[in-house]
Amino acid sequence: MEIMNAMGTTGGYDRVRLPGPNGTARDLSRRQFEALPLRERVSYLIEGTAQFFRGGQPINPSDAMKG
Repeated sequence: MEIMNAMGTTGGYDRVRLPGPNGTARDLSRRQFEALPLRERVSYLIEGTAQFFRGGQPINPSDAMKG
């Protein structure tokens, strides 16, 4: 059972910003990010290129992965 935090979202993050082509970025919801193939998600984490957000505020990737 997932526990909702004070911001009304489950888990540690609600949005992820990933690098795109030519220096652009793409924003994904938590659901969209988790729908990516596992290998792709892990590569963003290992490379340190994924930026995680909760309620519009950046959060540490390790905190994001806790929830």
